Amino acid sequence: MSAHTLTYTLKQHTPMIHFQSDQSGATLRATELKPKLDKFLISNCADLKTRKHHNSESLEYKIRIIYGGNSSKDYPKTYVNTKKGDKGYTAPYFAEGLSLDQLGDVLISFSSFDTEIIDAIQKYISLFFTYQNFGTRQSKGFGSYHLKEMTQKELESLLLKHPFPVYKLNLSASNPKEAMGKIDNFYKELKTGTNRPYLKSILFQYMCNKNIGWEKRWLKEKYPEIIHGENSPMDCSPRKEYFYIRAMLGLAETNEFRPSDGKKTIKIKSVEKEGDKPKIQRFKSPITFKVFNNHIYLLHNDTYRDLLDKEFEFSLGGKTNKIKTPKDFDLNDFLKYVEKEHKKITLLGGAK
Repeated sequence: MSAHTLTYTLKQHTPMIHFQSDQSGATLRATELKPKLDKFLISNCADLKTRKHHNSESLEYKIRIIYGGNSSKDYPKTYVNTKKGDKGYTAPYFAEGLSLDQLGDVLISFSSFDTEIIDAIQKYISLFFTYQNFGTRQSKGFGSYHLKEMTQKELESLLLKHPFPVYKLNLSASNPKEAMGKIDNFYKELKTGTNRPYLKSILFQYMCNKNIGWEKRWLKEKYPEIIHGENSPMDCSPRKEYFYIRAMLGLAETNEFRPSDGKKTIKIKSVEKEGDKPKIQRFKSPITFKVFNNHIYLLHNDTYRDLLDKEFEFSLGGKTNKIKTPKDFDLNDFLKYVEKEHKKITLLGGAK
């Protein structure tokens, strides 16, 4: 009995931050791809035969990935870190990493003795790559791949099958590097605002309309030593209560709140514990950007609901204060606000 095989060619649409990025030809890893694809197939095909591994399930098939691009060691790679004077993307990255530009196609093959698994892969592989990115900072658009023969019309048809409304950014980009810069700037406008030019966070403005104050004003009242710069904080008036608002768009390992000397930063941790450690340490953004031929799409989910009404500690210089996340938040309603009031995005497929 011989194994059944499927072979596809993938086109890389955005750079990928890879743990082996100093090695020429580093590309998609089967160790990341297979668990994601397993979960996706099992969720869509309940009758597939699975193997149990502690608290997870997997499927019986093998993946072979062949990088088809320029593997020359002197190919110019793109630095991701953004220290002053460095070349590279504007997107922040908190490790010494390199990002691979589009060097070529990726050949990927799947083989299995189970024809039902092969049939499931054939049926869902296009949809899978439409929703998934790979590598580090994948929610910000890095590591976007699609089947090479896919058209934009076919892609948008698949995007419309997403369980949550999908938006397209009203931004044009001429190459992958520019697209990543557009995503980074737009996400900053959404979550934290920008300093140059000075733009208040759209999330702040949305919550302000609901008479909810965000944590930055609260922090500056509790820790006046973090106040610096020329822009005074805006306030919501009348305001009912302060909340840790930006957590709704994800929690990172680092934060921007620090005194002007830059030597310390406010430590943030959840009050709720798991053993002797904070239960919530990082939380992936519920927003994912997908890039296809320099067109940028915004997908989202409702994972942020697991963060609603959670208490966090903010500590600096021996002082600790506590604040909760909002009791209620609707990300889709927020994105409708972004579309209507700021004209930054357009709902794919029309009104829902």
